Amino acid sequence: MESAEGIGPEASKKGIGASANSSAPEYLGEPAFDEARSDSGSQSTGVTKSSEMMKSQMEESRTDEGNEEVRRAWPAKKEELEQLYLTQRLSAMKISQLYGLKYPNPKSGETMVLWYLKKFGIKRRDSAEHIRKVSEEMVDQWVRRYVAGESLKQIAGDLVGSVTVFAHLKKRGVQLRDKVDAQIEAVTKHPRNPFSGDADERAYLVGFRVGDLDVVRHGRAVRVRTGTTHPKMAELFQQLFGRYGYVHAYARLAKWTGFEWNLEADLDGTFEFLLLGKSGVPPEFAAKPHLFYSFLAGFFDAEGSIYPHRKKWGTSFEIQISNVNFQLLTSIFRCLQRMNYDPKLELQNQQPERLGYHQLGTIWRIRLWRHKEVARFLMELPLKHGERTAKKELALRFFESNDKETIRKLLSDWDRLREEIRSERVAFVEKARLARIETKS
Repeated sequence: MESAEGIGPEASKKGIGASANSSAPEYLGEPAFDEARSDSGSQSTGVTKSSEMMKSQMEESRTDEGNEEVRRAWPAKKEELEQLYLTQRLSAMKISQLYGLKYPNPKSGETMVLWYLKKFGIKRRDSAEHIRKVSEEMVDQWVRRYVAGESLKQIAGDLVGSVTVFAHLKKRGVQLRDKVDAQIEAVTKHPRNPFSGDADERAYLVGFRVGDLDVVRHGRAVRVRTGTTHPKMAELFQQLFGRYGYVHAYARLAKWTGFEWNLEADLDGTFEFLLLGKSGVPPEFAAKPHLFYSFLAGFFDAEGSIYPHRKKWGTSFEIQISNVNFQLLTSIFRCLQRMNYDPKLELQNQQPERLGYHQLGTIWRIRLWRHKEVARFLMELPLKHGERTAKKELALRFFESNDKETIRKLLSDWDRLREEIRSERVAFVEKARLARIETKS
């Protein structure tokens, strides 16, 4: 389940498998800090080194043997991005390729471009705009293809849903073939669409499932459900499953907060891969870095935390991933080691129920605290949870900063973000309370 805001881990007990246990920083939970730090222990220089290292990596990535195309200089200027993204309407992925940004995860270059778009105030294009604008010419073509013998699914393709094609054909008065009318109308109320088949999406969903989802077979459907007190988690659940099936939300009682929201959706049988167990990172994801990062992003959106913490030489950020499934965390821990991270796996001295876990057992956690590793980890992880992405952005801005005034402002922004998350959570719980009263009256 989600980590509750403001509940910091207690002093850790025995850690295993990682180096530098004795030098691990003490976690304080509250960001009352004003200085940056470096790996060497001096103040205010670690961010500069991290920034220079990342810039050096991007400079090296521009030389592509066998490719005669001249690479553009990175970082890009605002005018260049406006020309490429708004005028030429190139995708963020294509722009990253033009600048020769290369990382183990192919999507990291795209993430970097998107971050600079936001930094320069360049508004993102609406990726669904073309889907909502069904023109008369499109419907004319659908009619011709349907009369020629194509199915609704073939006509819909990846552009729209079969139900959309059905609705427009029916509006045109097209006589549907035998049994099609009855079959479509039977599922029109809450249609279930098959899984897209995208490998990165599948990896993310499996990671999210092992972290925060209860999945059962419900007749011919695959039912996914979770409980939450965070509105951003409800938005994420809708984002992940709303296009595949109807998301039902209802208020229920909760032990620690009084009330919470239960979210569930019945999905097509193509989501059977979510019924798999939770013993470890699936081999097909562990074998490919970009799939592992997608899997870990799903798991992190469910179970991960980003914290600022104090060290004797300044301030930095720490990554924590907590769960009661020791076998699963051990599998993730070993994958991180193989990818040249230096994590620590340790016991977390807190009650499982207090953090929302329904299973009995001991909570374990993986920690990363070295600022270069944290920066690399966040750059690679394609997070989707609104709270996590906001924290990720502040942390990355922190690592790119090298003056005390900017750092103090970023930490002040962090405090405001935490208060905003807390206020939204309180309002969401109150909304659940009122909804619960209404249903009982």
